[in-house]
Amino acid sequence: MKKNYQKLKLSSSVNDAQGIKEEVKCYPSSPTRRTEYINDKTKKPLSAHDYKVYDLCAQIPPGYFSTYKAISDSIGSCSQAVGNALRRNPFAPLPIPCHRIIKSDYFVGGYDGNIENKLFWKKNRLQAEGLSFDGSGYIAVDMRDSRYFKDFDLSMI
Repeated sequence: MKKNYQKLKLSSSVNDAQGIKEEVKCYPSSPTRRTEYINDKTKKPLSAHDYKVYDLCAQIPPGYFSTYKAISDSIGSCSQAVGNALRRNPFAPLPIPCHRIIKSDYFVGGYDGNIENKLFWKKNRLQAEGLSFDGSGYIAVDMRDSRYFKDFDLSMI
């Protein structure tokens, strides 16, 4: 029998970067729970690829960013496949902070749905975590090297 672990919540909650209290969704870490988990968004199980993307994304600390390409290169995938996995991410924003993934040209980037609202939310969330942007939605030049996270621990996937 398949179980939906997304509906399970940790007993504690955390304050997000804007001081808003939010619950951390339960992320299945064991192989058994991962195969049993059904995504509420798609009504389907998540793939091994999805979990690789999520495991890497979870390593990015607040105030840092990475790119779709950095993740795809780390797992031998392509940027579009990483974007698709993050579009389906049922564990956002915590513990899988997909808002910390941007385009390789340092633009905040987007994903499914109402793109304007999503970009606004994503940019505001990253700013609340300490990142700066220029007037066009690109990561500020002085943060592009110092806040770019690409040292993924591949033993964690």
